Amino acid sequence: MRAMRSVDRARAHAEDASVSRACGATARVARGGMCAARGVPEAIDGVARAASALDAPTRDACAAALTTVGAFVWVKAFDALAKRGVFSSALSRKLVHITSGTFYAATWPLFSASVDARWFAAFIPLAQGARLFAIGSGLIDNANAVKAVSREGGREELLKGPLYYTVVLAACAGAYWRTSPVGLVALTMMCGGDGFADIIGRRFGSGNPLPWNAQKSFAGSIGFIVGGFVVASGLLAYFDAFGFIDVVGATYVSTAVIACACALVESLPLTDFVDDNFSVALTAIALGTLLYV
Repeated sequence: MRAMRSVDRARAHAEDASVSRACGATARVARGGMCAARGVPEAIDGVARAASALDAPTRDACAAALTTVGAFVWVKAFDALAKRGVFSSALSRKLVHITSGTFYAATWPLFSASVDARWFAAFIPLAQGARLFAIGSGLIDNANAVKAVSREGGREELLKGPLYYTVVLAACAGAYWRTSPVGLVALTMMCGGDGFADIIGRRFGSGNPLPWNAQKSFAGSIGFIVGGFVVASGLLAYFDAFGFIDVVGATYVSTAVIACACALVESLPLTDFVDDNFSVALTAIALGTLLYV
């Protein structure tokens, strides 16, 4: 037990050092007028530095609250745009699918270097998952939530893809957190890859079905690879800028390989046995564990 506590303290000190280096680097870059070129988000970094004056539990609770409010506003913004006819409700759902998980991960630098910080972060999607379960199972009556999240209008739909989505987000935060590319890439393949596969497939998939699954298309699979790779690469560069992970050329090559493998898995006729949110994330985790060494 003492050894485990020592390891936890060492990890916490390492994250503290990473946060300090990232904040110091950001300040120097800002003074040199190069922050935009480096791609370090000043707003997030500024909030993180201001929050560093708080004790860890208070900072993490505030970060969790801020993330929850931000996620709520984010989803409501898409709902409002859909109601105004900017885009369809189906497209709105997929844009929320792509961006919600990415937004969630992007708030992780707000949390402290405490070993318990990841659990504050993981609580956010778990709470949303509990809400979806209550609505989907009929414990709570919320017609607006059913309409916003489901495809066909049935509350039982909330017990499948949407619920699984929150489980994967929580698992990535709890198991890998922000110091491993594995969880980040698994999360973004589920969000960006799967989301863009649906959008591109619906728009350009007619007439080019896959030989092994007529419900999927070459266009959709290409959309998965490109979308998943771009979103994953952006998030990896983001966390590299904060000093939590080290990203090199080989990291992006491995990410491209993972995107291709996940696209293949997503294209298989397996949805009657396992949801895409699980199959894609598990594929990314398995390959990421092997490739990100």
